[in-house]
Amino acid sequence: PSLDFNWRHYDWVSTPNPESLSECLSCLEKKLPEILEKWEVNAKDVCVDFTGGTKTMSVSLALATVEKSCCYSYVGGDERSKGGVGVVVDGKEKMWFLENPWDVMAQKEKREVIILFNKARYASAAEVLEQCIDKVSNDQKPFLIALWKMITGYDLWDRFKHQKAKKHLYKSRDLIMVLGTDRVEIRVLSECLQTNLEFLDNLPNGKNPSGFYFLDLLANAKRRAELERKYDDAVARLYRAIEVLAQTTLKEGFGIETSNVKQEFIPSVLRSEFITKYQDNKDKKIRIPLYASYVLLKELDNPLGREFFNIYEQEIKSLLDIRNSSILAHGFNPIGESTFEKLFDSILKFSSTGQKDLPEFPVLKI
Repeated sequence: PSLDFNWRHYDWVSTPNPESLSECLSCLEKKLPEILEKWEVNAKDVCVDFTGGTKTMSVSLALATVEKSCCYSYVGGDERSKGGVGVVVDGKEKMWFLENPWDVMAQKEKREVIILFNKARYASAAEVLEQCIDKVSNDQKPFLIALWKMITGYDLWDRFKHQKAKKHLYKSRDLIMVLGTDRVEIRVLSECLQTNLEFLDNLPNGKNPSGFYFLDLLANAKRRAELERKYDDAVARLYRAIEVLAQTTLKEGFGIETSNVKQEFIPSVLRSEFITKYQDNKDKKIRIPLYASYVLLKELDNPLGREFFNIYEQEIKSLLDIRNSSILAHGFNPIGESTFEKLFDSILKFSSTGQKDLPEFPVLKI
């Protein structure tokens, strides 16, 4: 009553039943966005005071705004009528601006982010975290922003956008190291980030085949299979990995590009066959596929070509036939877990690759 203040603008929201939680909440969910749009006010700039009204109305107001607002206030006091259980005595009021509830709720959101990240759903994890960053208090933001940059970096890497991924991961590594060096799990995360960045630094920026692309494809296939159970996607990546390995070996060992094989580089025993099968009638370039690449390597007496054909008939041929009948290749049959595992193991065997050679994304435990 003593407040000498006139509201500049106001709107009423009349709820149909002050004791019905669902009716109050439904009414607020509908009316509040309309009012804020009319006022041209962003929801995150609103302070929600839940002092007045029935308990049901106050709960409804909190529920209707908790996803959008981060400021809450309450008028309490040191003295109340009715022996301390009534209303605050005039002149004894005290305004409380409460802590941002999102500082607590963010812990739940962070757990969801961890689950999503560890299931290889990087884009979804980054989206949840981005929404959370907008709502928490300023002192909570720096670490969450660093985490968002890191997750975005791994999402880019998972989609083979290596250079963009590297920029995000370098920024996140520096921030995470500064903000969390006193926590064991953060130090472990920083060490994994550093190892991953060293791997990315070895990738040749997409211009030439590289053994690091081969390893990256194997690791990507493993994530698709083990974390997402997407075996068709996984085997498609394994097929490309086999092809990349041959392309890399031919380029680095013999200066041969599979997209334009010079006739003089083809052994005489294969030259006529390769020209007949693989030479383009228009530009006269000889382009060889996966199988022909390994035939060429074997004829060039390269160990990789020999190892490939040592297990080709017994292990690889039938698995590649299954791959060719996949809906992501030339057929309509889904690929199962066993096919992926057998082909993955065969590739490791003939390429002399250990699983420890593959880049591993971190497992979040923060």
